[in-house]
Amino acid sequence: MTAPPDDPADLAADLARQAAHDPPWPAQRFAGRGIVICAGGARMFTCAWVTIAVLRRHLGCTLPVEVWHLGRREMGPPMRGLLEDLGAVTVDAHEVAKRHPVRRLGGWELKAYALLHTRFAEVLLLDADNLPVRDPGFLFDCTEYRATGALFWPDIVRLTPANQVWRVGNIPYRDMPSFESGQMVLDKKRSWRPLSLAHWINQRAEAFYRFLHGDKDTFLLAWLVLQRPFHLIGHAPKELHGTLCQRDPDGAVLFQHRNWRKWILHGDNPHIAGFRLEDECRALLAELAASWDGRVFNPPPRSAAARRTEARLATLRHFVLTRVSSDERAITLLPDHRVGSAVLIERYWFVADAPDGLALHLAGEGVPVAQLREEAGGIWRGRLAQHPFMPVEIAPAARRPLDPAPDPPPAEDVMAALLDRVLATAAALPAEREVMRDLVGALRLLSALSPDVATWLAQRQAAGNAAEARLLAVARAALAVAIPVTPGRDWLGADFTLATGYERR
Repeated sequence: MTAPPDDPADLAADLARQAAHDPPWPAQRFAGRGIVICAGGARMFTCAWVTIAVLRRHLGCTLPVEVWHLGRREMGPPMRGLLEDLGAVTVDAHEVAKRHPVRRLGGWELKAYALLHTRFAEVLLLDADNLPVRDPGFLFDCTEYRATGALFWPDIVRLTPANQVWRVGNIPYRDMPSFESGQMVLDKKRSWRPLSLAHWINQRAEAFYRFLHGDKDTFLLAWLVLQRPFHLIGHAPKELHGTLCQRDPDGAVLFQHRNWRKWILHGDNPHIAGFRLEDECRALLAELAASWDGRVFNPPPRSAAARRTEARLATLRHFVLTRVSSDERAITLLPDHRVGSAVLIERYWFVADAPDGLALHLAGEGVPVAQLREEAGGIWRGRLAQHPFMPVEIAPAARRPLDPAPDPPPAEDVMAALLDRVLATAAALPAEREVMRDLVGALRLLSALSPDVATWLAQRQAAGNAAEARLLAVARAALAVAIPVTPGRDWLGADFTLATGYERR
């Protein structure tokens, strides 16, 4: 009788055969260090955006970041644009799979696949809902990582002696915690073989996930089967409400993994006692809510002509949206199909084909806002798609400015401000010959531009600023005395000394 495909003995034989395989290291494909986050879908995108924003703005982390997802249903152009604003790059695993085929890709399986194919040679895998409390880049240089090339963190659960993983892996029982895969650091060159095996195990999730909790123990199993070195952080995680805090090699809290309290864009985010950077995260959530409505938006299929029109509008970028006989305001049409506006009504835009030509569509909060057609002069006109269905138009801001340009300041004010800058700069420098020479030259130039310079100097001197008193005396005297410029003679000569009280040097 043939054993079923998922029989433990059969599975053990398959695993042993795969473990004997030693895949070559494709060095030419990978370089550098970076962070990989798997974050498809609106919920995980929210968490990832907050995490990356904290890394960039509050922790000073400059490591490149890749955000992996599973196709357009999980990540639309506006979401990609928001991540690009933070210096992160998005990677569609479905596109990668066209070059590197894969049996299955789900949320858990994606982690091993992303680690295998990210462009980085050394990588920190970070869950989207896992918030560091300081720049984690130092982990690439810590002793524990450099010694093994693989840094893992302990879970709060352990694999029991009765778990089939020991039998399937043909390895003796080890009384140790499971891996918690909210974060791991790998040198892919040294970890290539066990990482490849972990990916192979994840590709057979229907069999292995029966006795493993998702992806995390696939890494433990792969490293144990191949007996490859790794360092497991020796400090137990700290538990907060719905959050698992992992420590650095010295025992200080480094990561705050919100396993059960993921950030919600429009909803309740309860306070967690002891959670660091919470106020900063809440401020970032408010910022994100002002730029994104929490939906995965993708424009519909459209013609090359529609895309060319989109490119033209995105190049112009700045427009005025007018609700006829009501109001007008500035908007921006961004290349990633976001609408930038102070009023959170229109969120997205695209140009689509219509029976009678191209139409500019505005949408927001999951509903159409307006549909417009281009008329003469580059103005798009149409109507609101919702009540009260009023006429609406969009025109380039250069042709329809919201406010008139402010009048330039009077020339007198500009000259007075420039004079203040010259005197303040000279006052801050030592009273040396070169300084006074430059000051006189600057004042003479200003005086040639405006006859009021001498008057302003007198007013400043009358104000009685002791710090400027002698400097102002020099300045006024320099303007009052005609200093001849004679070839071969020091133009700051006796005449200047008599007029100003400064001696030659």
